[in-house]
Amino acid sequence: MRIEIVVFDGFDELDVFGPFEVLAMAGFAVELVAVERPGPVRSMRGVQLHVPAVLGQADGVVVPGGGWLNRAAAGTWAQAQHGVLPARLAELAPSTRWLASVCTGSLLLAAAGLLTGRRATTNRNAYEELRAYGVTVLDERVVDDGDRITAGALSAGLDLGLWITEREVGAAAAETVAATIEYPRSTGPDRRADGGR
Repeated sequence: MRIEIVVFDGFDELDVFGPFEVLAMAGFAVELVAVERPGPVRSMRGVQLHVPAVLGQADGVVVPGGGWLNRAAAGTWAQAQHGVLPARLAELAPSTRWLASVCTGSLLLAAAGLLTGRRATTNRNAYEELRAYGVTVLDERVVDDGDRITAGALSAGLDLGLWITEREVGAAAAETVAATIEYPRSTGPDRRADGGR
């Protein structure tokens, strides 16, 4: 299974590298990908990456947050205003098993029209903004709504990676990874109604 984590100028480092490490450790083929073209990408705290691949050939996609709450010139807010990433996510949604987000990455899924009428979570400081997109916002670390999986702020990216691992390859694999990284697992995603797996 191939998982792409999309990165763009202003992304939050923990939103990317938390799930990246968990998913890679679980044995998935995980790659960082750019939005439009290969090349340099700079995180919100100045980490520079050379990203050789572009979003588009994945079984699952993870969208990080960063820069939404302060309306930064680079980050999720800027990506939503630019419009290319939301459009690309909407285009890819029918051909992926799932789309996932960490923190305010959920606002990019919402801007793409992919969370309307769905249950989701995000950074607590952005709950009202997410609700404005017609989303039922839950105060959970991970919310699984079938082909949309969202995680709360920052460290919840680890929970997202572990939940995806459990969902795709089983609880034993997720427990092994959690033990390896010495991370106590949360109780799992919200499993109300028909959303949890």
